[in-house]
Amino acid sequence: MKVSIIVPVYNKEEYVRECLDSLVGQTHSDLEIILVDGGSKDASADICDEYAAHDDRIRVMRVTSLGPADSVRQGLEVVTGEYCLFVDSDDWIDMDMVERMLVHVTGIGNELVLSDYVIERPNGTQTHVYQDVLSGEYDKNAIRDKLFPRLWGLEDRAISQSRCMKLYSSQLAKRNSGYPDPDLIFAEDGAFLIPCVLDADRIFIMDQAAMYHYRYVTDSSVHRYKPQMTDNIYRVRNDVRQAISDKFGGDPDYEARLLRMYEPEYVILLNFAIRNEMLGDRSEYVSHVRQICLDPENRCVIRDNPVRFRHAYNRLIYMIMKNPSPILCGLVRKLNDVHGA
Repeated sequence: MKVSIIVPVYNKEEYVRECLDSLVGQTHSDLEIILVDGGSKDASADICDEYAAHDDRIRVMRVTSLGPADSVRQGLEVVTGEYCLFVDSDDWIDMDMVERMLVHVTGIGNELVLSDYVIERPNGTQTHVYQDVLSGEYDKNAIRDKLFPRLWGLEDRAISQSRCMKLYSSQLAKRNSGYPDPDLIFAEDGAFLIPCVLDADRIFIMDQAAMYHYRYVTDSSVHRYKPQMTDNIYRVRNDVRQAISDKFGGDPDYEARLLRMYEPEYVILLNFAIRNEMLGDRSEYVSHVRQICLDPENRCVIRDNPVRFRHAYNRLIYMIMKNPSPILCGLVRKLNDVHGA
């Protein structure tokens, strides 16, 4: 089986060599490595060209990309492998990851193989993260009965919603690449993965196979206020709801059931939105928080879909979501300022 590996690249000169070394050194050699450079301003593009000059399996695409979702879509348009894998350019994978995942494919139909990952921190510590569902094979009925309920609405994901650490049949990935809005910068992975899971005829979940290495970046820019995040979350919700309607519109009762099942996930995304607004301008963050929480539709979703948050700061944000008083917002903002929550 030929596997296409798609790597969106944008300003990752510090890390991209480690990523590419882990790809070209795979024990499964029948690969196509597609590097989608979205207009890097640093040396990332030159590094990609350097590797392509020494390995004819590597193809560099220069694109005008609106964001990672758009880079993924453009990469998928040119894949020639029967299966595809996504790797972010600041991460890396075990040398035998592709080989080990291919053991579990059938070569027919729309299928996914799920592995696990390792969080790699700058201080050298690691955390292994495993899918919190039983390993093994799931057919169409088992996917609906056992995986759909675990796919969303959990603060600590039972199934990682990252597009990475998963092997897709290329036809499945291509068919669902259009769901995320091209300029999404937050939660775009879920807007791609969820439609793929909804569409899959077969999923195989590997048993404690942490082969993908996710680099935990402590860059302060990651924790800065993002003014477009709330709009991003609204659009992600619309993308997923559209996917549910497209795939199950012929069964209105089941479509309605899935739409209801997704609502707790939207509550979790709103929690992210409020956390982001708490980092905003001091003269505006309270009004922005209240605007989100008091929106009539959001208020109903928050009220009707209780979510159990385990992490202390998320619980405080959840309190604000249910009661967005200026006093409570101010207290939590002070806590955030002092402790960097």
